[in-house]
Amino acid sequence: MMPLLEVIDLEKTFTLEDRSIPALDHLSLSIEEYEFVSILGPSGCGKSTFLHIVGGFEPATGGLIRLKGRPVGAPGPDRGMMFQELSLFPWLTAAENVAWPLEMKGLPKRERLAKAKEYLDLVHLSRFADVYPGHLSGGMKQRIALARLFALDPDIMLMDEPFGALDSQTRELLQEELQSIWARSRKTALFVTHDIDEAIYLATRLIVFTARPGRIKADIRIPNLDRSGDYRKSQEYLSLRVKVWDLVRDEVLKARAMELG
Repeated sequence: MMPLLEVIDLEKTFTLEDRSIPALDHLSLSIEEYEFVSILGPSGCGKSTFLHIVGGFEPATGGLIRLKGRPVGAPGPDRGMMFQELSLFPWLTAAENVAWPLEMKGLPKRERLAKAKEYLDLVHLSRFADVYPGHLSGGMKQRIALARLFALDPDIMLMDEPFGALDSQTRELLQEELQSIWARSRKTALFVTHDIDEAIYLATRLIVFTARPGRIKADIRIPNLDRSGDYRKSQEYLSLRVKVWDLVRDEVLKARAMELG
């Protein structure tokens, strides 16, 4: 069976003041449908660059990406993107923000507003449907962005540190909400994060990038464990965290050494 997403020998080089800076180096990866893949690595290793290339926001220098067997091009509804920075339209209500991608798909107004309410219910914000983003907290705004992403119903969800700017309590609650919604929808997801605990908690599979230029250092399948209750305190979780931290720590030290010259 063909994988949902194929990344073949991907390269990306930036040019800065007549210098070539390699960001990704011969990166190859296959992702199956229904996987939740966390991407972890040191700052500057090309994680976000990789995600933006998949999303069509950044051109690759070399290599090929195929989604459902078709080469990836400009951004499209087959790839839904959720950024760390807030991307809601301030002139639209919460429900209108969630319904916006459905309007782009041509759904009738009644149908898209009904779907928007359904997805706001999933993130426990239905009573804020008519509120504008300026009157909502950062966590609530990201829950609306999450609802909009699921409402779009893309082939693959691309999430670039979407909870990175939130306080730790709000962040953990949003992780739980995302895991719960994903367990029901089983949408394929690529999730970039710096947080080891977040990466392990959410993922069915974890990819560790090397220090720049980004290559795949480790590809870890995460057991199908119950995420409820004391999952984060389980021996399986703690053992996996130690293993992943050892992998990431080596790359963080390499990245620091490069910065120091």
